[in-house]
Amino acid sequence: MKVEVRWKKFVKPSVPTPNNQRKLKLTSLDQLQMPIYIGVMFYYRDNVENPGVDISQRLLQMEESLSETLTLFYPMAGRYIEDDDCFIDCNDLGVELVYAKVDGQIVKLLHGDPDIDLLERLSKYPTNVVGNPLVVIQVNAFECSGLAISVRFTHKIGDMYTMAMFINSWATTCRGNVDAIVTPSFELSSLLPVKGLAVPNLSPRRIGNEELIMSRLRFNADALSKLKALGRCKGLDGQQFPAFKGGGRFGTTG
Repeated sequence: MKVEVRWKKFVKPSVPTPNNQRKLKLTSLDQLQMPIYIGVMFYYRDNVENPGVDISQRLLQMEESLSETLTLFYPMAGRYIEDDDCFIDCNDLGVELVYAKVDGQIVKLLHGDPDIDLLERLSKYPTNVVGNPLVVIQVNAFECSGLAISVRFTHKIGDMYTMAMFINSWATTCRGNVDAIVTPSFELSSLLPVKGLAVPNLSPRRIGNEELIMSRLRFNADALSKLKALGRCKGLDGQQFPAFKGGGRFGTTG
């Protein structure tokens, strides 16, 4: 399949970050993380029930809701500064949003054998964290109107919980429920200070000529429904499990 990038742009927070929040100190855990990007990709088949929504409308809605979400997750729109006092400069330069067209059917991608080269073209991101966007989102539109949305961000500012929290907040805002978002907190550096910590100079491990094996797990609609039901199941005391309020590298308040 041919993947053609149509445009790239930087999406900034809808409200400027206050001056007293411009510098985010990294925690000791952040300092120890390798300067790599982690990511996830979401696949959406053509929505036959709502054929009137074209890609331009979807992109505009994604962009506007992303801008609103970044007001709360303002470090995501900053840049990593690597010196004696490594930190995130929350300068509102923005996250990178990429739009690409794919001349193929998304069903072939989902049901065919994994194509590593194609997956890499659907999810481009920087090789160096310093000076580059901390978050890169690529929206890939297929001929069938299906979408593959890739979200990548540097491990220096968060883990997979942080990523899930950010993506869920973006999706909630995109649905028009911005008031339902759990407000993140960025005070963990005071609990896990870098002072006195010997931080090694880490670099990504080189694989060399080692042979890699990739596994793929598939869940059908029935299996996913059962997993969702288990997630909503009640505890032993008959009470609903509460929504998670803490955890992750950024943490939450509320």
